[in-house]
Amino acid sequence: QLNVLFEEVEGFEEFMLVVTNNLLRDSIYGMVMRVSVGAVLSTVDAVTDIYVIATYYEEEELYGQANAMLAMLLVNIISQLIIVYVQYRRKSLCVIAKEALITMAFLRPAVDAYRVSTNHEDEEASFDQLHEVIYNKATELGCESIPGCVLQLYVWLLAPEKAGTFALVSIGISCLATGFTSAMIAFDMDVDVPHRK
Repeated sequence: QLNVLFEEVEGFEEFMLVVTNNLLRDSIYGMVMRVSVGAVLSTVDAVTDIYVIATYYEEEELYGQANAMLAMLLVNIISQLIIVYVQYRRKSLCVIAKEALITMAFLRPAVDAYRVSTNHEDEEASFDQLHEVIYNKATELGCESIPGCVLQLYVWLLAPEKAGTFALVSIGISCLATGFTSAMIAFDMDVDVPHRK
């Protein structure tokens, strides 16, 4: 029934897109909830990974795995620092330093979530906040969450008594973060009209 409006009324489709995008953004179950849950999962994942690295360093046989996980964490941070530089290269050195500190303190997911939820706009930024979140999440997935989860599973299956029971919590958090982040990126790309086209 609405097809007549879409075909015959000029600007109706654009109007409906604005309305639905605002509904998605402002709904507690829309953008705010999704981005906030993703931020919490990412931060908890980083904290549990650091704890697991410390646990691995307590066992002499797990030094190699601890070093590998630490390398994954560092590659993730370095990659996100590159994204920060590309995003804010037109701004002052002070702004770049502040954003770099946010990244190194593992607060990037929370800050990104806040900016997307409040519809923060920055004319000097290289790309919009939603794309910044997606780039940071993709980096986190590829550099830390997925390889870290696989490594932790390998260590736990190889030596569960040395890995400790908390390793299962960390594996679970990594799986949740990976699944949720992947679904969120796919959803955001699918509902974004230019990407969908």
